[in-house]
Order: sequence, then structure tokens, then C-alpha cells
Amino acid sequence: MKSSTWNPPLLSAAILAASALFASAYGDDCGPLQQAATVDITMTPNGLPMVPVTLNGSPRKFLFGTAGGLSTISKAAADSLNLQAISTRTKLVSSNGNASQQFVSVDSLVYGGLAAKDLQFMISPNPNLGSPNLPVDGELTGDMMDRFDTEMDFVGGKLSYFLPDHCDGHVVHWTTVPASVVPFRRGQPGSRNITDTHIRFHVNLDGKDLLAVLNTAIPRSQLNAKTAEANFNVTGDTQGTVPLGNMTGRKVFGYVFKSMSFGDVTVTDPHVVIIPDIVGLNDPNNAGRSDSRIKKVDDDLEPDLSIGMDVLKKLHIYIATKENKLYITAADQPTGSQ
Repeated sequence: MKSSTWNPPLLSAAILAASALFASAYGDDCGPLQQAATVDITMTPNGLPMVPVTLNGSPRKFLFGTAGGLSTISKAAADSLNLQAISTRTKLVSSNGNASQQFVSVDSLVYGGLAAKDLQFMISPNPNLGSPNLPVDGELTGDMMDRFDTEMDFVGGKLSYFLPDHCDGHVVHWTTVPASVVPFRRGQPGSRNITDTHIRFHVNLDGKDLLAVLNTAIPRSQLNAKTAEANFNVTGDTQGTVPLGNMTGRKVFGYVFKSMSFGDVTVTDPHVVIIPDIVGLNDPNNAGRSDSRIKKVDDDLEPDLSIGMDVLKKLHIYIATKENKLYITAADQPTGSQ
């Protein structure tokens, strides 16, 4: 097996079809919104957003992911495209406990009318890619598109990408109703991980302030079991919980909270899945860190709360990259211009 260094793929750095747009993407003056691309969304049987991509001339369906960190391709899809897996020091871990340290190089990618060459995808640690409930060949995440602003309109079935050089705050074009503005950050405080594209922000769940991430790759929102017990005194034995099976022998259960608020926008009665923290559990190299005999290298990668499609489909969200702000309205707001 060959070994090499994985480099973070930046789709925007290799644009062919829209190269002229990128000259203005980092200009000093602000201006009106400029749309760079739009993509139609279809849904998997369990309600996850899929987008069409073309890899090396082959049409494929990928998940649209906001919490994957690094874009991935399934081992089966990589094999079907005759892509050679290469070992890397970069490690991709998933919430189901699996890990991957392989990537492949792709000659060409076309997505939403944008085209790029010489990109790299990590081999996915998710064994369910390609299954009947998840009929996709990979997941396209923020490492490819984080130089754009992203508008998510799940009710309308559209993803739209905009240049980030607009005037601050002038992004809510779909309604005249004021949006809730929520600050976010990409990396962990003090982290040097330039590939970390998770969107982290604060959410109020039943009066408690929690750190959350946007996660379009899960059908239902998920709360860490330790957080559920510490903040809400909710365990698998709490009245009102619904057993949902187990993960590696640990209980998984559902619980209905009263409200989940994003600033002034509130979703009532969110049904949340309570899951154990098993990130890195099946990673054979999840050794103890050099600075601690207790902590493992895969610890502390997950937030308190992952906002899944059950909640996100009720919202209209604009991710303003340069501002580090989310603009959020309810999905059913009256249309209009401002």
C-alpha cells in the first residue's frame, strides 16, 4: 500500500467554469449578492439530502454534508472508478466509532456547473454508503465549498452558493421577515486543523445553552448521552424515553424536548436521539495521547448536540462564510425581497 500526504481539497482553488468569479471573491469592497452556482436536492429514503456530482466523467450521487469535515467516497465507488487508495497520516473518524486513514485522487469533478481538477477524497469510514437507505457514493462537505456562502432551502429543494464579498447582513433575499443571526466558528479554539470545516454554534435546548453543529447527514437530531444526563437528568430509564436499540452495546433512545431555539427562531417539540459517545471506538490507533494517560486521541471531537434533518428541514439557512454568521428563518416564512 502506498503512503502519502493527504492535502485538503479546495474546489474553489481549481475552478475552471467560474474562474472569473473568484477574482472578485476576496475584493475589498462589498456589493450585492452574486450567485456562483445552484444545485437541485433529492432525498434518500430516510430523508437525507443528495446532490448530483460527476467524478472523472461518471455521474454520481453524493450526500450533501455539513458535519463531515472532509469529503469522502465509498470504497466501492472508488474501486468502480479504478481509484487507488493511498494511506495517509490524516485520520477521519465518524460518530459510529469507525475511522479511515486512506484517500484517493480524482482527476475531475463537476458540481452545480462548477468544475475542478486534481482533488482528493478520503475513503469513507461509513459502512452504510451504498445501502438501500443511503444510495450514495460519498459525501460532499465544507472542505470543497467553504470559500462560498451556502444557502440551504430544503423546502424548495435547492442549494445555492454565493460569493462572500457582499455587504455584511445583506443576504436574506427569500423573505421580508427578519432573520435570526447566529455566530458560528469552524475549528476548535486553539486548533491548527485547517481541514476542520464543522459549523459550530450555540443552541438553546429547553433553556440550556449547548454547543451544536449543523449535520445534514443524519435524519434525526442527536444529543450526547453524557450531556443529556448532566444537563437534563435524562437517561434511558427516564419516563417518556423511547428505546431505539443500541450502539456497540450502549443504549440509544429517543426523547421529546419542549423547544430548540436558534436565537429568535424556535422549533417546538424536537424529537432527539440520545446516543453514547463512541467516536473512535473501532479505531485501532486510538491510543492514549502523549499529554495524558486517560484521554484518547479521538476524544472531544463531537459537540453536545448535532442538528439533523428533522429540524433543518423546518428552517431556511444562509451560511455567511466571511461573516461567520448563520442567517436563519423558519422555512414557511412569506417570500419577498429586501
